Amino acid sequence: MLRNKKINIALVGVGIMGMKHLEAIKKCHNVNVSAIIENDKKKLSKLNVKTNYYKSISQAFKNHKIDGVIISTPNSEHLKNSLEVIEKNCPLLIEKPITTNSKDALKIKKLSNEKNVDVLVGHHRRHNPIIKRAYDIINKSVIGEIRTVHINCQMYKPDEYFESSIWKKEKGAGPVFVNLIHDLDLMNYFCGDIESVHAQMHPAKRGYMNEDVCGALLRFKNGIIGTLLVSDSVASPWSWELTSKENNIYPSTEETCYFFGGSKGSLSLPSLKVWKHKNKPHWFNPMTEKKYSCKKSDPLVNQINHFCDIINKTAKPIIGPDVASKTIRVIEAIKKSAKIQKIVFVN
Repeated sequence: MLRNKKINIALVGVGIMGMKHLEAIKKCHNVNVSAIIENDKKKLSKLNVKTNYYKSISQAFKNHKIDGVIISTPNSEHLKNSLEVIEKNCPLLIEKPITTNSKDALKIKKLSNEKNVDVLVGHHRRHNPIIKRAYDIINKSVIGEIRTVHINCQMYKPDEYFESSIWKKEKGAGPVFVNLIHDLDLMNYFCGDIESVHAQMHPAKRGYMNEDVCGALLRFKNGIIGTLLVSDSVASPWSWELTSKENNIYPSTEETCYFFGGSKGSLSLPSLKVWKHKNKPHWFNPMTEKKYSCKKSDPLVNQINHFCDIINKTAKPIIGPDVASKTIRVIEAIKKSAKIQKIVFVN
């Protein structure tokens, strides 16, 4: 990032993720929050940020020079907000999911290509050094050819989580869209594109409009077989939130949530532990464990710095609308498979 240039960021939406982006920006050099766009007076009353407040994106652009925009509004508003910013030829960071369906994601991709506007999608785990280290381990064939992967994404969300925002009870929310989407994005990153899914899903016991438990069998185009379990109504230690130490509001359980099985060994994350047989792979041979290390840093801060590099045109988005829409299509396939009780191929 060019440290001598002040970058003016506008933030749209100050919910949970909006607040996290504000905290991350405070830790970045030469980044200024020039405007906040939010209509909810209750949310605004909780802020203690010296900046300019507006009710609309157009008002903010009319009154300020804005170098980049972060969109952290409810999922259903992402398309409208994103298209408005792209029309103003301004780079943007869209919180995940990019949209609630793949057709809308393609609309963002199409307009951003036409306008030549860079779009970064907020799958912030890609900016975690643990993920980069794991990718290096896999890419260098430390565990050989990956054959299997298992994803655990299970946690218990209290009632107040849902009461804080109505959208969390409605379609477009639920643990598959809100939580599993991160895990599926990383599986595309580590293992390649997912070809088909066979899923089971159950409606939320709290009576909301989404699922609260889901399981699925994944087949990747390169032959890797994956399984997953996701729920926001299970008292479990097995989720990225509770194992990665990414956010200190979640107490660490020191457990594991991803398991990769390879022809030479296996890898668990976020622990970065590799298990291999002594001498050669053989179930009679003893196995040894090696824990890999990496220098920790805040992925949300790393993401803001990457966004600034994009604004300064010294980098391209590590994940844009095209890649992000692949994950949306996998989620659509999971939901369709659970509904029709058949294997569904990802479009």
